[in-house]
Amino acid sequence: MEMKYRQRSGKCALVRYRGGPVGGEIVEDRSQGEPVKIIIGAGQVPPGVEDVLNEMEIGSQGEYIIPWAKAYGAHDPKGVKTYPRWFIKDGERLEVGSVIPWEHPISRQSVPVKCIAVTKDTVTIDFNHLLAGKDLCYWFELVDLLD
Repeated sequence: MEMKYRQRSGKCALVRYRGGPVGGEIVEDRSQGEPVKIIIGAGQVPPGVEDVLNEMEIGSQGEYIIPWAKAYGAHDPKGVKTYPRWFIKDGERLEVGSVIPWEHPISRQSVPVKCIAVTKDTVTIDFNHLLAGKDLCYWFELVDLLD
C-alpha cells in the first residue's frame, strides 16, 4: 500500500462521487457531468477519501464506508457556543436545524454551521463540521489520474 501512496501523492485524481452519513441522506452529489479534480496528498479531502483514491484502479467505481476518524473527526463539544441572538446575522430568524454560513476568523472562508438550540434571547451554534462524528458512505468513480 505504501508504494501506491508514493506513486499517487501530488497527482490529480478526476473523480465523480456521491454520499453522506451512513444511514442518512446524500449530502453531496457530484456523480454526473465533469469529474471533480482532487490533488492526492494536498489535504483537500479527508484522509479516508485519499485512502480510497490511492486504492482504486482508474476506471473503477464502488461504494466505500469511511469511518468518522478518517472523515471529519470526532464531534468536539468545545465547538458548540451560545450567543445572544443579536450577535448573529439574522439571529432573530434562526431555528433549531438552521444551517448558516459563518466566516472563519482566520481563513476568512465561509463555512456552514448549524443552530442546535434556541431560546427567546440566545442561539446555540455548533461549529463542528456538519459530518463530524459520523461514519460516511460514499460512491466513488476514479475517472483518471493526471500528473
